[in-house]
Amino acid sequence: MDTSVAVDTSPTLAHSGRNYRVQSLDVLRGLLMVIMALDHTRDYFSSAGIDPTDPIHSWTALFITRWITHICAPGFILLAGASVYLQRQRKSAAILTRTLILRGLWLIFFEITVISFGWSFGFGMPILQVIWVIGISMIALAALQWLPVSVIALFAIAVIFGHNLLDPVHASKLGDWSDVWRIFHERGLLTFHEHPIALYGYPVLPWVGVMALGYCFGAVVTLSPERRQHLAALIGALSLAGFALLRFTHSYGDPGPGFNHLGTPAQTVMSFFSVQKYPPSLHYLLVTLGIVLLLFSLFDTAVERGWAPRLRSFFNVYGRVPFFFYTLHIFLIHALALLVARATSPNWRFWITPDVVFTSHFAGWGYSLPVVYLIYIFVVFSLYPLCRWFSRLKDRRKDWWLAYL
Repeated sequence: MDTSVAVDTSPTLAHSGRNYRVQSLDVLRGLLMVIMALDHTRDYFSSAGIDPTDPIHSWTALFITRWITHICAPGFILLAGASVYLQRQRKSAAILTRTLILRGLWLIFFEITVISFGWSFGFGMPILQVIWVIGISMIALAALQWLPVSVIALFAIAVIFGHNLLDPVHASKLGDWSDVWRIFHERGLLTFHEHPIALYGYPVLPWVGVMALGYCFGAVVTLSPERRQHLAALIGALSLAGFALLRFTHSYGDPGPGFNHLGTPAQTVMSFFSVQKYPPSLHYLLVTLGIVLLLFSLFDTAVERGWAPRLRSFFNVYGRVPFFFYTLHIFLIHALALLVARATSPNWRFWITPDVVFTSHFAGWGYSLPVVYLIYIFVVFSLYPLCRWFSRLKDRRKDWWLAYL
């Protein structure tokens, strides 16, 4: 989605061939995209055959490698919601409704077809992940954006803080309604006449709440730089404080094992931060969105004061074409895994087997974290020229279809 706004021409806003863009949103989005690529590189290339966020069996470097990528999905969906608010400042509700529904349907279709093929290089079950849930959330926001911002904020807070009240309800006990419940609140396999038809990782209810919260955050983004930086930092700090309070007191908001004092200090710290992502618990959303809001305040300050221009420019390239980067990086990482496996293992056909990447690896496959990081760096930098070219293309041209890539 475009992070466009037709008001305020402060240094935080940059003029492109299309419109004005909030630079700090693009820079932050770019950082999130780059971090996200680390997780997917690990999915294909790591030799660790354990849950990396398991505080008992994981180790510090692996835990951090996985945990830092937790901020990507909530951050990206929050920023997508803010982008919609900024578009609402220059579009009517009717036009924006049509735009959101069309883009939402397009993202759902693209996830089911192109992205699912990219994960497997074959046609098995569709893998419904973050692109799917962004599409669903955009369709929901098409209706919500007709309401006053205050009402949308109340809805977002109610969903984010209240959805864990539904945790005791399980799809396995709902009979014919089980798939409906999984779509809304519980990950798993979607079935039709008891046959699996899709691998489902992102239940929509909490993510719709995050998108709605992002829409309300867009109102903060349109404030003066000093005010939005202060508010983003304050809300982010309060969010982290709420997370810490809930974790220390073993309170409501996360159905996982909770915070425990384990055998070593490192395991205890990992236990404190081991929160549920699927679906995202209140604890997960408080800590990740808190970090994202603090990062926004930091990057917005950096843009306003001219700090680290080269680093900001680097992330800005990816942040201006996130969907393009997302699609390419999946195909590139998977292709690299297939090529390396073809050259080193007789079991290379594993990487053209549908629906295996998130479930297991074949025996003897995988590399240590330093090698994973080297491959990750290669992926990010090798896609930079293409992303920069496509960003400039979108600046030069106004073809309608470019808004969908």
